[in-house]
Amino acid sequence: MRIQALFTLEFDRLKELMLGQVRTPLGAELAEGLEISTSDGEITRELRLTGEGVTYLREGTALDVNDLPDPRPALGKLNVADINLEPFEILNLLRLISVAMGLRETFHNEQEKFPLVREITETIPNLRALYQRLRGRISPTGEVEDFASPELREVRFQISKLRSQIQRSLENILKRAEESHALQDEFITIRNERYVIPIRNDNRGAVAGVVHGMSSSGQTAFVEPLETIGLNNDLVRLRELEQVEITKVLFSITEELREERASLQAMADAVGQIDFIAAKARLAIAQNAIEPQVNTTGRLSLKDARHPLLEANLRAQGLPIVPISMELDADHRVMVVSGPNAGGKTVVLKTAGLLSLMAQAGLHVPAVEADLPIFQQVHADIGDHQSIAANLSTFTAHIQNIRGISDELDSPALILLDEVGTGTDPEEGSALGVAMVDYFRERGAHVIVTTHYSGLKMYATNTPGVINASVEFDERTLKPTYRLLTGLAGSSSGIEIARRFGLPKAITERAADRVKTASAEATEYLRKLKDQFDHQRQLTAALEEERAVVADKYARLELDFIQKEKAREKEFRAELQKVVDDFVSKAEKFAATIEDAASARKVRKEIEKRSVELRTVASSESRKMRQQSASVTGAESTSVEGAAQEIEESVEAVDFQAGDRVRVLSLNQEGVIESVGDEEIVVQIGALRFREQRENLRLVERKAEPKKKAQAVAGLPKGVSVTLQEQPAISSELNVIGKTVNEATEAADKFLDAAYLDNHDRIRIVHGVGMGALKRAIADLLSGHPHVAKFYPAPPNEGGAGATVVELKK
Repeated sequence: MRIQALFTLEFDRLKELMLGQVRTPLGAELAEGLEISTSDGEITRELRLTGEGVTYLREGTALDVNDLPDPRPALGKLNVADINLEPFEILNLLRLISVAMGLRETFHNEQEKFPLVREITETIPNLRALYQRLRGRISPTGEVEDFASPELREVRFQISKLRSQIQRSLENILKRAEESHALQDEFITIRNERYVIPIRNDNRGAVAGVVHGMSSSGQTAFVEPLETIGLNNDLVRLRELEQVEITKVLFSITEELREERASLQAMADAVGQIDFIAAKARLAIAQNAIEPQVNTTGRLSLKDARHPLLEANLRAQGLPIVPISMELDADHRVMVVSGPNAGGKTVVLKTAGLLSLMAQAGLHVPAVEADLPIFQQVHADIGDHQSIAANLSTFTAHIQNIRGISDELDSPALILLDEVGTGTDPEEGSALGVAMVDYFRERGAHVIVTTHYSGLKMYATNTPGVINASVEFDERTLKPTYRLLTGLAGSSSGIEIARRFGLPKAITERAADRVKTASAEATEYLRKLKDQFDHQRQLTAALEEERAVVADKYARLELDFIQKEKAREKEFRAELQKVVDDFVSKAEKFAATIEDAASARKVRKEIEKRSVELRTVASSESRKMRQQSASVTGAESTSVEGAAQEIEESVEAVDFQAGDRVRVLSLNQEGVIESVGDEEIVVQIGALRFREQRENLRLVERKAEPKKKAQAVAGLPKGVSVTLQEQPAISSELNVIGKTVNEATEAADKFLDAAYLDNHDRIRIVHGVGMGALKRAIADLLSGHPHVAKFYPAPPNEGGAGATVVELKK
């Protein structure tokens, strides 16, 4: 279906109404993607599914999916190995299993009453045993329960026992301190995860121990007595063991769910479909809609049809809507609707168009009866499409749209034309309107058109297969009734409506008189217009001749300027390259004289870094020169563009090679060529790869030639030689899972240096979740690292909390 027609008929606003009826994010995704089908079988099935949903809801039963959280983030993490689900993500998946199994059981014995819904629910896998195993191991608040594993239960028992022992010891100390009046308050509290007691600051020595903080007033010190330090240490150790056991439990649950991720995805799909069906059913009930009949015979019959969006708007204002009825068939496929302004002609078009779209989207339609064709296309030219920015008047905008319709037309199609032929001379507009409607009729389309032109009304009266219709106008009250009358052409009643809205009587009477003499004045007007046209054509020819002379002169000047700029840029780039090469040569000679190996490595690393910076600056300056050149040269004539193109084509085509650094013009980003094909070149920009055409790439820097083994370098001691080898490409990911903190930080530090020298923009460090020690150590390293611009947790599809994304400095 044409996007322009969907927008004109406000199909997106109808989808917004349906989005208000969904109950889950899964259903909302399907509602947002609602599409128009042209398949007879698919349309019939979707309409019947909506009908089954209406029947089920009208029985007074609700589909229990209201409190289902979005399971998609958790399902995404199950596709990534070695990543644990968080407790609430596990609860979300358990809720998904519960809801899905409930739906499966609800419709299991409803084959006769709800066959299509049951067909969906029967695809839901049976994960009842998994649900029973995992149910209750995590509390509704997200805490792992004691009985989740025997080891966790034992650790928590030891923690409880030790906590009671600490409290008894502290209570005894409190009693002794109370006798010496050293207590500030008689209670036990926790500071830095250790049990302490509050002691008056001026008598802090009354209790020997470690101070873990002061109160905000400074009068109270929180002291951990010496007698309980060992017990607190044991408590901290047990808490660490508790976290280890919690991680093991979460890992075990995650692995069980990961083994069933395909089944869980199938459950999510089925629940989303059921919620989507329920949303369509709720919308049908709210609109008092019926299931339409669809056909391939060309019959379009609507009885007491209502525009759903207009009805919702009027209902909010407490106003009734006037329904319309119409009927077309294979032998009478065209309807010409006439009548006064503001009489409801456009509503007739939009109602027929939107209800046809609704039926083909599987939605029930607001009407008493409806039998609609299955259209391959629906086209609409409704409203004023004029655009100052696009230099389109009302008439030209309409013509452009209708031209597009005629180019794409493929029957069976529904074409809706509002005020066809308007915006130009009435006689010509009327003739164009008749020609357009007759053209579409001969192409086999269903056409509904509104008009004020008498020519179209007479065409409808005299042409077989074309029906006249009008919106009713009460001559007594001078108000429209909004009823559609089939078989009768209507009067525009423009002068009468003008009188109704208070236009001065002198104007309306003069208008009535001029209707009689309009034809004679039209002939004189056309003659004067012809004289003015001839005069304007002569002026245009003179201006065009003068413009051509100026353009030719400007083109010659511009061509000379472009050639000079090309030569100047080439000289500038050669000088920059010479400076960079000279720096690298001298720096390598200097590094070769350093005897200490560690110092030599640091110097070479700095040389590599500085040479990269120099090349970047050189490339940037070259681009600036090209941009300045382009801003000055802005080609304003076709002759200048042709000259620039000839100069560009004279430059020999660049032979790209793997490892070359290039700029992707469409992205305005630099990257490194990974591979070169016959037609496409793969370019890596950071962690992403792009397939690009050669013309979209510009060479920034050639791949550095591999450094050969050096012979004896001048200045080195006898028997000492230096070997330089080409380093392999550095990966954009480092996995430190299983390493100690020291091993992980050392590996990450080396990885950052290598990635920075390899010109990576973005890398990822995988550390897992665990107890968080590796994650914290990596964060401490990154926070002060000279190569790091910023870092943050990876998105769910790249590891979530189990990985950190690092963006390197340029």
